[in-house]
Amino acid sequence: MVAGGGGDKYRSFLVDEEGHETQWRHGGPPQYDLVNKLFEQERTKVWGEGSLEEVVQNAVKSWEMEFSHKTRLGDFKTIDPEKFKLLVNGKKGISAEETLKIGSYNALLKNSNLGKELQLYRAEEESFESSHEAFASAFPRGFAWEVISVFSGPPVIVFKFRHWGHFEGTFKGHSPTGEAVELFGLGVLKVDENLKVEEVEVYYDPADLIGGLFKGESLSSDAQTSQVSGPSQGSCPFSM
Repeated sequence: MVAGGGGDKYRSFLVDEEGHETQWRHGGPPQYDLVNKLFEQERTKVWGEGSLEEVVQNAVKSWEMEFSHKTRLGDFKTIDPEKFKLLVNGKKGISAEETLKIGSYNALLKNSNLGKELQLYRAEEESFESSHEAFASAFPRGFAWEVISVFSGPPVIVFKFRHWGHFEGTFKGHSPTGEAVELFGLGVLKVDENLKVEEVEVYYDPADLIGGLFKGESLSSDAQTSQVSGPSQGSCPFSM
């Protein structure tokens, strides 16, 4: 929840403090121009500057940025690394270290009890890199995120969110449909007296995310290998 540090109008801590050098996954701070454009064009809410809704929205974007792009927990400013846990749909919580290792996509889809027809994506078999590449390919303009409403303020922040993108690239051997993929969910942030996150709970239907990505026709193996994609900006599930 902690704000400050500059670098992007929706995310904090993209610029190092004097005398500190952050270890970035790709060598430097990420750029969010594409997903910011999608967010601004298609968001359903425009929150007032300084409102609780705007503070929560930007804080979650900053939290997601750190997990997606920083490689050392000691560089994180948004969480308490010792206490942090991420719980998805009531499942067992995972630590900051594990979340950083497996990546936010896998953390959100781990043990998700998807139906057999959606089991082509198996979080337990994906690495941080492979998961991010798969979703970056599917959503070349990013996967935008917004706060719909906030029900309570600190220290236990409860909010509803919307997450969306356009399936315009391949995903796990399936051709793009061009359709919007959209999901809604509920989030709970527990923060300390310094507003650093100690626990995150997320409740959503994983089928809303995965189901839309398997609607496209299956590609031949030759077509799959001919389409190579690198990570896109702000394409993580909470890349907003």
